[in-house]
Amino acid sequence: MYLRLKMPEAKVFVSAPFHASLSEVEQFISENLGWIERQRKKQEQLAQKPVRRYETGETVYVWGKAYELLVLTDPEMVRQMCGEEAAEALQGKSRAAVKTENTKLLLACPAGFDGAKREQCVDRWLKQQMEAFLPVIFRGCGSVVGKQETSWYVRKMKTRWGTCNIRTGRVCINLALGHLPPEFLSYIVTHELTHLWEKGHGEKFRARMDRYYPQWRDRRKEIMKLSYML
Repeated sequence: MYLRLKMPEAKVFVSAPFHASLSEVEQFISENLGWIERQRKKQEQLAQKPVRRYETGETVYVWGKAYELLVLTDPEMVRQMCGEEAAEALQGKSRAAVKTENTKLLLACPAGFDGAKREQCVDRWLKQQMEAFLPVIFRGCGSVVGKQETSWYVRKMKTRWGTCNIRTGRVCINLALGHLPPEFLSYIVTHELTHLWEKGHGEKFRARMDRYYPQWRDRRKEIMKLSYML
């Protein structure tokens, strides 16, 4: 059986085998009331996150550090602040470049890019940062858990920090984790790899998490409070 929460009404949906009885479904829901409540709180937190237009002056978090966004559209200014390669990319009218400099996040992009396209530029750059960092995280967490993923990838997800296909061993990591401090990435990777031992979130799963990542309960509480970084 599987649970999912459908927003914005926070309705609970259960996928169950055809032969499952109503009492079995009700028991399954009862056993997972804690998970349902946590997911509802998570969605409430996410709903409160600030609306970003990716304009100069906004704050963008990268690995938990706050950066002031500076949108650059003038090729000469881009050349001075981001280098020749970024200026050449800008002249292509469809490309962009992103870099951090002290407390600034510099986004060089064509003047015609709207907020959605500027967000895509930052997301693409953030994904590259995560993909460079994740191999080390997976190796470290895998050595602790005693299981290794067959492959992994990064993408935006609305309701989950990560997923694990226990049949194939393929792990997906939410792009939003690149905005949070690095320890949360280790927590989520450990969580997903532990699913290669235990399918659900029951007692055996929690016992393994206690062994592999003793602070996981604290991380779970903390991550709910960081929606302002996303």
